[in-house]
Amino acid sequence: MYLPEDIDDILRNREAEILEFKEAKSNFDSRDRSDYCAAIANAGGGRLLLGVDNDRNILGTSVYAGAIEKIPHEVYQIIGVRIIVEEVDHKNGRVVVFDIPARPVGQRVRSNGHYKYPIRIGESLVEMDDETTRNILNEVQPDFSAGIIDGLDLSDLDMAAIDNFKKQRAEKTGNLRIISTPTEQVLQDAELIRDGKITFACLVLLGKAEKIAKFLPQDEIIYEWRNTKGQIHHDFRKLWRAPYFIIYDEIWQTINVRNLRIPYQEGFIQQEVLAFDEKSCREAVNNAVAHRDYSIGGRSILIQSSPESFTVVSPGGFLSGITEDNVLTASPRWRNRLVAEALERTNFVERSGQGIDNIFEASIRQGKGLPNFHGTTNDTVQINVPAKVQDAEFIKFLEKVANEKQISFSFNEIYELEMLRAQKTLVSLKHKEKFLKLGIIEKIGKTSGTKYMLSHRYYSYEKKPGIYTRVKGISREHKKYLILEHIKREGQGCRSDFLDAFPELKARDISNLLQELKKDGKIERIGFDTTGYWRIKEDSN
Repeated sequence: MYLPEDIDDILRNREAEILEFKEAKSNFDSRDRSDYCAAIANAGGGRLLLGVDNDRNILGTSVYAGAIEKIPHEVYQIIGVRIIVEEVDHKNGRVVVFDIPARPVGQRVRSNGHYKYPIRIGESLVEMDDETTRNILNEVQPDFSAGIIDGLDLSDLDMAAIDNFKKQRAEKTGNLRIISTPTEQVLQDAELIRDGKITFACLVLLGKAEKIAKFLPQDEIIYEWRNTKGQIHHDFRKLWRAPYFIIYDEIWQTINVRNLRIPYQEGFIQQEVLAFDEKSCREAVNNAVAHRDYSIGGRSILIQSSPESFTVVSPGGFLSGITEDNVLTASPRWRNRLVAEALERTNFVERSGQGIDNIFEASIRQGKGLPNFHGTTNDTVQINVPAKVQDAEFIKFLEKVANEKQISFSFNEIYELEMLRAQKTLVSLKHKEKFLKLGIIEKIGKTSGTKYMLSHRYYSYEKKPGIYTRVKGISREHKKYLILEHIKREGQGCRSDFLDAFPELKARDISNLLQELKKDGKIERIGFDTTGYWRIKEDSN
């Protein structure tokens, strides 16, 4: 609890990243509040004082009078940081003090104000720069899987699992001598044991089932099959609590026994795609084993499949800095680095952190569309991979273009095109120049209103010209014609009328259309601001 003399002591300190004074006599904008709280947390924590000017004079404030107890919850709901707020009756006026803790290790605090991730530079708030972001996200966090388990030794490991690990290591490295190398040496080299002691990573991958049940009972994988997606009760269920290097093949075989072959026609040839792609399924499970939060008790990795989709649910949310939007582009990071590196040392994964890319690419190239992370929360990651072919013609169209032009499409390019196919139009494309040159896409609109859609050539190939017409919408000239008809019919027109007529357009787009009509001598502006309107120019034809 702060006393008036505590405020005097604080005011003797210089204003810096960890100490901010705001006059805020009667009002403090909630966006500014979020920005300053986030910036101070990002700088390592500190205080924000309201009712004090930049010269450290107490002027007093009436902000939050009678509602001070609500503020910590409001701030937490927005930026996810638990602050303490107190009011102090100083002789020179009321002061409100925000005590703001430091951001979590490896995490940035996000604001909903004028900045996304604010920091202070001098006396100003600015957007966090790339270097600061990288430094924060690269901060070392404790690796649970590297922890030592007292009381375990080599006799507590499963020999069959160790043999599988050695074989996988030998195949990956091309060094067959690994198979005959003493176990302790192999595990020491892989850092699964340290100074002869067993790590949690070693237990997860190679430990005997009874030792896993005793020391890490949440290390289990559950598989459920449902004949219909969305039904409550499963039609088949299996549970594994055993070393991963024993069960990894059995997990895939259990999934594959219910695999479905999806036929589609390619010219006169009947082709087929499997509902559950082996590489994608293995990658998804590997990813869950490497990234799940093993410190969360009572929760398992859950695999769910149905004729419609394949889903893996993993305890523990995305790592700091990773979201559904950037999961494909963010730098690889690991919650259990030792587990991830052990898998990378074998043929389980090509390169640690690349698994999600492989899953997305396989799904797109098989015409199944985009996987998604629907169902992901702060303490759960859920990846959903479609099992049904949605648009085989799309991929065949891209293959036709690639063969004609003797080119290939990278994963990033087909991902962007799939996003365009699924959403129909996009405002921005990184590879738009290449796509335009190949005739795969075309522009809609001009200047700031420009959007991109798949070309008429694609929809003709799909034999769906009607969809092309619907996606492209009304031409610019036709919109101007309808605006003129409205003004002629009503005698006048204002921008709000045309926003109602074209709800897909922004106010700026409407203004551009009106200015073009004015420039062409068709209409003129009468009045200004909100009371003004447009009418047909008297001398126009």
